[in-house]
Amino acid sequence: MIEFNNAKEFNYPFPHIIIDKCFDKETLDTLLYEFPNTDSQEEIFGGRKQIPVIKNHINTNNNLEKSKPYQEWIPKALTWKKFYDWLNSDVVFHKILTKYESDLKKWGCVINKSSSLKKDCFLHIDWSVATDGYSREIHRDSDKRIWSFLIFLSDKNWNGGDTLIHSSDNLTKYPRHIWDNSLPVHKTIKSKTNTGVFFLSTPNSYHSVSKQFNTKSSRNFIYGSYSVRNGAAFKK
Repeated sequence: MIEFNNAKEFNYPFPHIIIDKCFDKETLDTLLYEFPNTDSQEEIFGGRKQIPVIKNHINTNNNLEKSKPYQEWIPKALTWKKFYDWLNSDVVFHKILTKYESDLKKWGCVINKSSSLKKDCFLHIDWSVATDGYSREIHRDSDKRIWSFLIFLSDKNWNGGDTLIHSSDNLTKYPRHIWDNSLPVHKTIKSKTNTGVFFLSTPNSYHSVSKQFNTKSSRNFIYGSYSVRNGAAFKK
């Protein structure tokens, strides 16, 4: 369902692609219409509310229980369910693994061609709405992540709130967070409806979100990832 033929590919500072038109117009219009209301959800990161597929996707302990908000919403969002089911297939999963085979090997990824979403890995998605106060420090995603993505579903109508990609050439170790903002900004990606950023979640895949303020309309987006069920995805 994602129009990967529209992708612009980049290898530095870590493998990532940007797609200006992720979905065809008919699909996009339906996804926007079906986007969930997150008002009743708990706020995180200073100004973000979300509906996650998996109840605790950071620390699954091999328990992939679906969250209650997702279970209540998804039967009414048939196009989003179709999208989730499409990504949640070994056919698409293995296309991603094949595309990044050399990079996965370089970083000592524990996943290979025999790995499956049914027993070794899992897909997570959350539907998010960000308003004033939302930001993310410079970080890489959790050790479980193999491949991650953001798809923006509203045009920028606020200050800040930009997705920043950081280079890390001078690092010899890769901590989860860089709290002192010491990594150079390599690229700034502003929200635009139907634009997606997809990246291999290697140990140097540092990114952040600048603080959002003066919000006139909410920043709607989805975050997703393929992750290993147990342990870390990369050995190096």
